[in-house]
Formats: sequence, structure tokens, C-alpha cells
Amino acid sequence: MSRAALVLACLALPLPPIVATASAGERGEASLAERLETAPEIGTQDRYLRLSPYVQFDGGWASSSPDDLVAPEDRRNGEVRRGRLYADFAYDDFGGRLTLDFANWEEEAVTYAYLNYKISEALTVQAGYQDVPFSLQNIMGSRSATFAEDGLNSTLQLADAVGVVALMGGDRWSFQAGVFGGDINAQPFDDGVTLGARATYAPWMEGEDAVHLGLGLAGGFDRQEPLSFSGGTGTDLVAASPISTGDFAGSAKLLSANAELAATLGRFTLQSEYTVSRVEARDGGEATLHGGYLSALLFLTDDHRVYEAKEGQFERVKPAHSVSKGGIGAFEIGARLDGLDLTDAEDGGAEIAGTAILNWYPTDVLRFTASHTYTEVTAGPDEGDRVNATLLRATIVY
Repeated sequence: MSRAALVLACLALPLPPIVATASAGERGEASLAERLETAPEIGTQDRYLRLSPYVQFDGGWASSSPDDLVAPEDRRNGEVRRGRLYADFAYDDFGGRLTLDFANWEEEAVTYAYLNYKISEALTVQAGYQDVPFSLQNIMGSRSATFAEDGLNSTLQLADAVGVVALMGGDRWSFQAGVFGGDINAQPFDDGVTLGARATYAPWMEGEDAVHLGLGLAGGFDRQEPLSFSGGTGTDLVAASPISTGDFAGSAKLLSANAELAATLGRFTLQSEYTVSRVEARDGGEATLHGGYLSALLFLTDDHRVYEAKEGQFERVKPAHSVSKGGIGAFEIGARLDGLDLTDAEDGGAEIAGTAILNWYPTDVLRFTASHTYTEVTAGPDEGDRVNATLLRATIVY
């Protein structure tokens, strides 16, 4: 962990409130708890600068069969997974975001860096380093994610990139499309061209409940960096990849499609995606790879996950009865089934994974997560390999 991440974490730790002061509420003023749950902001509603800390502390343990699949240092491990500072700003119809990650400063210092212009209520143009519009879990990001880690099919989905995108949305629909280069932390303008688009529609909405459908399409051309794909174990603390492909070297073409189905129905949340990618490389062969997940979550408390149709995603959970107001927060349990098939690539394989999760949201800015993932290789050179991984996470998020 970097020194900067440690400093940021220490500064953020005192922020989450435990109890609210009754006298402030009686006076109609914002209590200390309410003030501490609000990101620092200066300016007005249309012209402002907002600073939002975001820190994740991860710890966990893992076992495997065979034993050497998980390195000794990964069997019990802990780290500051993310230590970010979001700077969001607006000046009338102009706006933007700069996000720096102090916990990953040497490899991925910049998480977001973009400017946008609101042309109308339905259309915004955005330029810079940002999400490539393709998948629900990538658009939601880690601050709103339903599970601690993305599904196994995330290896087939597009990473953030420098580009220009048009963002459109209405009461039941959203559409995003753009052209992109590469990673601003690596090769922002020297890794070919990627075209990406994502469309969503809510065929049913009633009150706060909604059913979501989505489709993402993308094409990457003249990719110069070698492409490779790998599976996971349910936690970033374990470096092992149960299955993987070799490098698709040389100039490569990557064509991808992603289907989404999600719903928020009272206390129940359903989320599912399936991704198919076709990679063709000049020097590294070709393959069709696919994978997806199906997840279900249930609030044990009187809470509900909010759906934002104009953006085609779920919003971050804020408990109906926060600890800061004398409640117990929001408790949520869930399960997810994952599958990933890389067998069409040379030395590739296939794996399945099952994850159980418990989320506790004590306040608007705190989240605690405990999850366990069982992973098994079902095809390929390492068929039969298994990993059990448990993750404990504490998050401070604004």
C-alpha cells in the first residue's frame, strides 16, 4: 500500500457517523451525522466542486486443490484495494470528473478524467478517460456494485479508455455510443480504435420497481497491445487464474456483444449478463470466447435498490433506517452463479463459480461485505482444480 493511500484512509476513517444528535434535528438544522454523510462541496447547484473520498479495505483467506494453485502469500492477505478521491465539477452546462487512485498509484493512478457538455435534457457529449459503454457492471462501477467483484465475464468486457461518447436517455431508455483509444495509464492513443455502444430499455416500471433490458456492441480494430483473457477466484487478493488464454499477439480485431437482464422488485434484485467475444489476431490465432452470470439479492430490511432508467443502471444503496438516525441500516443477502468458457483458445479452459454474499449498509457512506466463492475448472489442461476464497471488505464511499 502506498503512503498516500494510507493517509487518505486515515483521513476518511473518522467521517462515518455512529449516532445523530437529537438537538440539531429538533432545531431543524443538519446534524453532525448528516453533515459527515455529505461529500464536501463548494458553490451552487449549477456551479460547484465536490470532493468524494472512496476507500476499500480488503482482507481474506483462500484454499485450493491442488495446494500450489494458490500461492502461500495469498492464503491470508489484506490490502487497501482502492483509495480514490473523486473531484466532480460543473459550470452551468459544462461539467466533468477527475478521479485519482492513491492505492494503485504506480499502475492505475487515473480512474476517470473527462469533461462533458449538456446539449439538452436528453443529450450530453463527454470526452476523456471514461467507461466504454458496453456492460451494466462496468457502467455501475465499484461504488454501486451489487457484488464485491464483477462476474467472470468481465475479462471479456471492455476496460475504460480515452474517447468521445454521446449519452442519451429518457424516462424508460438510455443510449450511449462512442469512439475510443486506449488506457490513459498506458497507451491512450496508440492501441487502435474501439467503437462501443449500449442501449437499455425498461419495458415495465411501476413505482420504484422496474425490469431492465440491455444490449452492448463493440468492435476493436488494429489493437497493438497483446490481448489475453483469464478467469478469477472471487477476490482480487488471490492472484491465481484458474483458466487463461495465451497472448493474441500482433494487430488484433475484437468483436463483442453483451446482453443484460435485471430487475428491482421490492426488496428483491435480479442482475444477469452474458458476453460473447470474437478475437482475431495476426500472429496469435483466433477464438470465440463467452461467459456470463446470474445473481439474485434480497434485502432483509425494509430497503430497495433504486433504478435510474436514464442511465440504465442501479444506484448506490442508501439505507432507509440509517444507524446515524437510530436504525440498524440495510442488510442484504445474495448469491451468484458464474460461468466462463475459453476453450476455443489454445490451452484455454472453462470454469464455473458460485458466490454467496452478505452486505450491510449501516449508513449512506459505509458498507461492509462478507462473501465466499467456490470455483472449479470444468474443462481444459487444469480440469478439476478448485479454489475456495473468502473476502471481507469495509468500504467508505461518498
